[in-house]
Amino acid sequence: MTPSHGPLDVLKAAAFPALAVVLVLAAVLAPGADGDGDGDGARRPTSVPVTQSSYACPAGSIITVASGQVEAGTSATAEVLPSRTPASGLAGADGWRTAVVDGEGVVVDQQGTGSGAVGYFSGTAPASGGGGLVVGACTGIVDDAWLLGLGSGNGHFSTLILTNLAGSTASVDLSLWGPEGPIDAVDADGIVVEPHSVRRIRLDELAAGESEVAVHLTRRRGSVSAVVNDTSTSAPRGTEPISAAQSPRRTQVVGGLVAGASGRTLLVLNPGTSTARVDVEVVGQKGTFTPEGLEQVSVAGGTVQAVTIPASAGAEPQALRLTSDQPVSATVRSAPTATDVAYAESTPALSGPTVVPVALGDRSSVPQLVLTAAEDAASVEVQAFDASMAPVGSPTTVTLAAGTTTAVRPDVEGAAYLVLRPTGRVVAAATYTDGDRVSSLALSAAPVSAEAPQVRPAR
Repeated sequence: MTPSHGPLDVLKAAAFPALAVVLVLAAVLAPGADGDGDGDGARRPTSVPVTQSSYACPAGSIITVASGQVEAGTSATAEVLPSRTPASGLAGADGWRTAVVDGEGVVVDQQGTGSGAVGYFSGTAPASGGGGLVVGACTGIVDDAWLLGLGSGNGHFSTLILTNLAGSTASVDLSLWGPEGPIDAVDADGIVVEPHSVRRIRLDELAAGESEVAVHLTRRRGSVSAVVNDTSTSAPRGTEPISAAQSPRRTQVVGGLVAGASGRTLLVLNPGTSTARVDVEVVGQKGTFTPEGLEQVSVAGGTVQAVTIPASAGAEPQALRLTSDQPVSATVRSAPTATDVAYAESTPALSGPTVVPVALGDRSSVPQLVLTAAEDAASVEVQAFDASMAPVGSPTTVTLAAGTTTAVRPDVEGAAYLVLRPTGRVVAAATYTDGDRVSSLALSAAPVSAEAPQVRPAR
């Protein structure tokens, strides 16, 4: 049965983070010298500090927005969308801030060289809309995004939320795929988002009756960001924001699979024309192995395929490593109970300090960290901080053997957030629980620095 409203509409959180990050770099171009770099006068990109960042989060009567940073910034302002009135509870750049804001979204703009400003949101969807625990990140402006796990029928409905954070009109194009091939969606090109506004598009408005859909979003113009709110009112029930997976590639790691051997489904999109042959390995606590039934997965060109992950993969928190002869994208849907679902997307290894939220309004519990070293041995330093950004206890180091996943719940009391500092290549996620409800948050580095091109001056 098709619900008349999604759970986020009921909660006023239907503006799930359409989000933006604007990076203002301290230095962008540096003259090159012949022979420095690749031998043709061009120089390799260099890391420069981020001095300003902006992001947007959802808002609503029972949605908590949290703002923080790695290091104290110089200032931060916040305004509610679409009214653009101040949200004073999220202003400031020298502490961990949480607030419940009555509006469609909140935009936070922070100044401060290398402060690494971040935002998160949390809430619980009503049972009438599928129910479920929701924890998500306020992410950045999108150029293109690959989104898997969507649906537009059979009790499975997804809403694409687009936010324009600038004063000029923005637009995006969408491409859709299903199990049978590309989907000829209605009015999927040139979707317009007005300045400083949030636009929500139910997937069944574009293509109805599809139980599994993958979407590629391409920004045509303007400053627009996107996220998907996914909800199911049939088995498996639940609500979860879907983050973008990595763009199609031959090798990738899907980290942060929550515990539970049942209800796991691997979703693979092959946007090309040739059949992809995908080898799937489990990166578990004791090592890497290929479970029976996942020796090789074939995905026809131009389709998205759902593959049940067998019980032989094990029940512990883990990651999947995919190796394919054709570029593919991947996501895992987990339904460890009949109450809720969680998604784990393929993500890159952490590239720097990473903030993990703990205090989310009335909810304050330390999540389980799921850390994967899919290749070489690595380690992660974990430090807890309180709301004033003072350290809580001493830092601890989690050591990861090559080809393993470790799940750990830090024993810290009074923490508002954690900061992870990786050494080596680590894919990370955080698992939040509330009874039978569960949410998986893919982790990425805070915007402390960014790569800037270095070029030769023209002659």
